[in-house]
Amino acid sequence: MPIRLDERLSKIASLVDYGKVADVGCDHGKLGYFLVSTDRASKVIATDVSAPSLKKARELALENGVIDLIDTRLGDGLEPLSSREVDTVVIAGLGGDVISGILEGARQEGKEFAHYLLSPNTHPEKVRAELARCKHTIVYDDVLVCAGKVYTIIKTQEGEETLDANETKYGKFYLTSANFKAQLEREIQNKKNILDKNFSEELMGKVKDLEALLETLKG
Repeated sequence: MPIRLDERLSKIASLVDYGKVADVGCDHGKLGYFLVSTDRASKVIATDVSAPSLKKARELALENGVIDLIDTRLGDGLEPLSSREVDTVVIAGLGGDVISGILEGARQEGKEFAHYLLSPNTHPEKVRAELARCKHTIVYDDVLVCAGKVYTIIKTQEGEETLDANETKYGKFYLTSANFKAQLEREIQNKKNILDKNFSEELMGKVKDLEALLETLKG
């Protein structure tokens, strides 16, 4: 059965290198099914804290004849996985606080993985900071608009790197990202619309800071 992914999950899927993949917080298992059915992954371990969600993920795999390629496991974060058990760990749809906490927990337990593919809904800067502590290098870092919401997508590989304050806050490639520039322009306009209705010195200061950043990008 063909399955359609939204723009965010489609982009994540396109960034998966062939191999074993863990889909952490898999929900109903659509991403995992898509990956194995399109030969983007050789095997998927789908994990979730919700037994009903895992049941639906398993049913999707059974109905479409790929159950031998998808292993469903109940558990929180990376607890159901062993170190190096998969090549790529995907965590999408959670807040940056939660994702950075999951990464920190795995790091403290000594679990290592070749790649992380992450899409935090909030606080991507916290995720980038934790990735540096995990000794991972960011190889893809951009924003994407899906259903009116802005999502960050980050892919890594093993290797140490140091990000400066702006790279941690805005993204490693913010200086050259057309998507980031477009989102920055939208954010400035949205804040100006708010100012027109309810002036605030604090908000005006934020607008000026963002406009200065935009000028830097244009320069």
